[in-house]
Amino acid sequence: MVTPRERFRSLLAKPECTLAANIFDPLSARIAHMLGYEVCVLSGSVGKVANLGVPDIVLSTLADVVDHCRRITRMAEVSLMVDAEDGFGNAVNVRRAVKELEAVGVAAIEIEDNVVPRQFKAPHPGLVSTEAQVGKLQAAVAARSDPSTVIVARTAALGECPLEEALDRIRAYSETGAEALMLTGARGGRRDIEAVHRVTSLPICILTSALQMPTDGEFLSENGVKILMLGNPTFAVAVKAIHDSLQHLRDGGMLEDLKERQAAPELLRAVNRTDEFIQWQDEYLRE
Repeated sequence: MVTPRERFRSLLAKPECTLAANIFDPLSARIAHMLGYEVCVLSGSVGKVANLGVPDIVLSTLADVVDHCRRITRMAEVSLMVDAEDGFGNAVNVRRAVKELEAVGVAAIEIEDNVVPRQFKAPHPGLVSTEAQVGKLQAAVAARSDPSTVIVARTAALGECPLEEALDRIRAYSETGAEALMLTGARGGRRDIEAVHRVTSLPICILTSALQMPTDGEFLSENGVKILMLGNPTFAVAVKAIHDSLQHLRDGGMLEDLKERQAAPELLRAVNRTDEFIQWQDEYLRE
């Protein structure tokens, strides 16, 4: 049986790019799994608000993220890539973060080079030094208990530095033992992707809402992009649906008016795995 980590690694080895499901909780992960998505991504921004009700500028703790991931991987057997912020401290803290996230079944762990925590209203928090980030990535690689866990070097350098400086960072990160590269904030679009592909052999993951890149499958495949993320529209859609339905009822709207917007009973039954639990009851309950 292929494990979620093995499945994630197989996607990094494929010649074509794979579309990821950007999920935010166990329910959304379960639906993505039902629809056949091969990889799910939990970003820091939606993870914080879905789990804690706070914005991205508020730092969640390692325990918060570990608990969130545990509930997701327990609900659905997905290949989960998680935004582990800066590793929640220095390189020694990164070691603990990797071990804790591995223990709850995460397939891939992103360690970013942004300065964390960022200040309120600070649009550009800046980057840690290249040396410090190299140390963090090396610590992350060394901390793995399972060698199939993928350490992802996440960098905002393309949006924070001149291109050549950013490429120097990426070269250094590529020599740490990290096995994938996550790019955010690339201002140069296609030019930046092509430049990165020239200086590293690591498989690349991108977020198009940050990169403002078209979803051109041929271009992405030719330039080493293996995982494509289309932002977090699912979360935004869910928030609007909850807001609008509650507002409708508060303002005196009829329950019947929401009927066509609701999931059918059959879909709800599939999502919450009712039939599986009934089967377990029939098989194991003796009284």
